[in-house]
Amino acid sequence: MGRFTKRVGSFDSPHSVEDTLQVLFNGVAEQLSTPSPTVSGPGVEAAVYLSRFDTSGLTVTAGNKIDTYFTFYVDLTPTTSGCTGEAYFDRRMGAITRWMGNAIGLTGGLSLVFQRCSVRTRGWTIA
Repeated sequence: MGRFTKRVGSFDSPHSVEDTLQVLFNGVAEQLSTPSPTVSGPGVEAAVYLSRFDTSGLTVTAGNKIDTYFTFYVDLTPTTSGCTGEAYFDRRMGAITRWMGNAIGLTGGLSLVFQRCSVRTRGWTIA
């Protein structure tokens, strides 16, 4: 990560990568314009959408074909006892000028679902 990124935190999941992906989706689904585990791209109308959803993690992007408001990344690494993950934005929270509520909702939603699924967080920040 470079100096222009905003680290949200890291986590340890006792679940497989595939199960953890479902946990991640459940944590971000409420913020997606179309809550579906389907990767899409920017449209003419601004939206919050999944731009990556595979065994390496997920990426949520907010914006349209002209502007990207923010991008939120969760990278997964398999371990012998499940997987670990790192979550971060492409810019500092203060630099997000559009759809800040969705950005906060992504980190808060993941925090809540992590608690329900026995996923341990380290240094997790909501905003």
